[in-house]
Amino acid sequence: MSDSEGNESFSSALETPQVDIRYPLGKGEVESLRKKLDRIVLIQQTDSKYHKAVEDMKDQTSISLLVEPSFYGRHQATSVLAVATANDTYIFDIKALGCIFPEVARILEAEQPRKVVHYSHRIADHMRHKHRLTLGGICDSFVALCLARQERSPCSLPEAISLVLGLPMEDLVCEEVIGAIESRRNFTARPLTRSQLRYMAKMVQLQHLMHDRLIYGSICAEVQRMSLEFSHNYSGFTSCDVAINMGPSSRFGFHLIDPSYKMTDDRGITLPTPDEIDRQELEHIKSRK
Repeated sequence: MSDSEGNESFSSALETPQVDIRYPLGKGEVESLRKKLDRIVLIQQTDSKYHKAVEDMKDQTSISLLVEPSFYGRHQATSVLAVATANDTYIFDIKALGCIFPEVARILEAEQPRKVVHYSHRIADHMRHKHRLTLGGICDSFVALCLARQERSPCSLPEAISLVLGLPMEDLVCEEVIGAIESRRNFTARPLTRSQLRYMAKMVQLQHLMHDRLIYGSICAEVQRMSLEFSHNYSGFTSCDVAINMGPSSRFGFHLIDPSYKMTDDRGITLPTPDEIDRQELEHIKSRK
């Protein structure tokens, strides 16, 4: 795999969608994100921070997950697992920890809390073959994006966030992500830089917001069903076959997503207004106090 292949962006991802799904962050969300990025918790050993993170994750109804690197699934070792809860962001340095320990593995395999991920078929394949665990309670933000746009073009997580939340790509990525040094782009070099930590925290927090925006109201059974089928895309395939179907522009498994599925009634997709978002954020903050 060449550096250029691993870093290639999807040319079709930021084209104007057929359905208007651009809904900027509300003021409350922007302020909440800023505060969360100021208190990123880096976990490199099973100390008090680790156990606090585990208890916090178990207490959630949903968490957002990011695995680096995961783009090629089983073909790359885990370096970092980022987790966003309602109030905090935990960066598990798997390279330093040595593995995903049983207490975290049980959370990842359980149906609750729900796991918001992007391209779950790649992440599920990675978890299955690198850690022998089956990711449970999957809610795929890429599946939700396909349903909202009513089509299924490749779209990386940063591109999806930029598309849905109206944020410029340059405000989302960092030099390490777009740079030429592969170990930095894959998050395998140590120490992790402050820019890398903030990038992962921003992605995993905004991924959750984006997914909730796309399926505003409740997690419908059809999205979960398609997410589950999509996450099992690479099950039963040999490593050679998986490698062939994991190219940046691959549409492998996209047939499992029905982009014409209506998440609301015939009036189209109903998304919240900025005022509704601010009100919900304030109510959520009050409920956590």
